[in-house]
Amino acid sequence: MQRTTATTLAVIATIMGIFFFPQSRVAAEVATKMTPLERVKATDKGQIKSPLSVTPEIIAEGKQLYQAKTCGACHGGNGKGIHGPSLINDAWIYGEDDDTLFRLVTLGSEEMLRSGYVRGDTEKHAGPMPSFSETIQDEQELWKIVAYIRSLKPVADK
Repeated sequence: MQRTTATTLAVIATIMGIFFFPQSRVAAEVATKMTPLERVKATDKGQIKSPLSVTPEIIAEGKQLYQAKTCGACHGGNGKGIHGPSLINDAWIYGEDDDTLFRLVTLGSEEMLRSGYVRGDTEKHAGPMPSFSETIQDEQELWKIVAYIRSLKPVADK
């Protein structure tokens, strides 16, 4: 009986903490493993934030994932762009905040436009960015790729 009561009280305390302290709700959502597409659907625009503390190891893993998921085919192995835009300059087409990058990779550029995003830069590139929601099924992998992309910008630009 005492064990059941303690478990029930722990659940109630967690729910109350999430209700009264919204930051706890965000932490609880991040702790819940989702695919990138599930995260996008479950989170209000502007609220997706990377949960990672960026380290050299995270960046190295991100680089491997960037190549394995074929990001370099359009953006170049060094991020300077081939068919897609450069990732190392300040010409971010939709923005470079966590939420926008996460949604862009997950949804692709055409869905971003349908969702109300506006192209902010007119950098020339060959075509729209496809959705990677089927290719990248682990949101932690996506955050590692984002960490690697951010590491490509020259230090003076950061």
